[in-house]
Amino acid sequence: VAAAEADIAVETAAVATLDAQVTQQRSLIGQAEAEAAAADAELRRTSLEWERQRSLSERQVSSQQRFEAAEADHTKAAATLRGAQAALASQRARLAVLEAEQRGKAAACDKARATLQQAQAALALASIDLDNTALRAPVDGLIGQRVVRVGQYVDPGQPLLAVVPHDAYVVANFKETQLGRIAAGQAVTLEVDAFDGEVLHGRVDSFAPASGAQFALLPPDNATGNFTKIVQRMPVRITLDGGQRRAAALRPGLSVVAHVDTRGDASHGR
Repeated sequence: VAAAEADIAVETAAVATLDAQVTQQRSLIGQAEAEAAAADAELRRTSLEWERQRSLSERQVSSQQRFEAAEADHTKAAATLRGAQAALASQRARLAVLEAEQRGKAAACDKARATLQQAQAALALASIDLDNTALRAPVDGLIGQRVVRVGQYVDPGQPLLAVVPHDAYVVANFKETQLGRIAAGQAVTLEVDAFDGEVLHGRVDSFAPASGAQFALLPPDNATGNFTKIVQRMPVRITLDGGQRRAAALRPGLSVVAHVDTRGDASHGR
């Protein structure tokens, strides 16, 4: 990117230099045109003087010396005009060359800008690749089930470790016959076997979109005529109330007994 920016600076300076040269060349052309016009006017004057002296010399009214001087001035004015016209043509040709170089430098400047855009795109892609070398967990938590080791090569999609979020919650598998009176927001008392009888408090958060059997590796698909009715379990998510000392000690897989207070509506939790 830095090299492309330097190239743009060089090409831009070259374009600016050619712009100044073109402007100067147009001024020189204007000067050459003025000189050519002056030479043409001088040629017309000397032509008239030469014709007048020639007529007077033929009638022997004027001296031969004055006629020869007028003829010399006429010849000199004609040569001066031819020189001025040649200089004008040269200046105009020089302008055409400068304008061609100017177009070439402008094209080179556009090419340098395109190269800069390409370099910037490559830099952005390299930055993305660099960011992809760092793996970031989507949530804060504790690392568990770590299988990766220092110096080990990994492939995309390879499991490296498990992250247990800090914000613990409880999933209670209630019978489908118990769901009629359970609603989101109701108060829940949780008895955790690992806490020696200490209870935690929470609220019903949400219900799973399907029973636990439907999310199993091989969900049941009983055919007609071969059906045995079994009470299904529905996962219910329970969030914990804040400010509880032992809530941070919950770990996935612990046994919990949940009691939902269904005596009132969800707004009062009774």
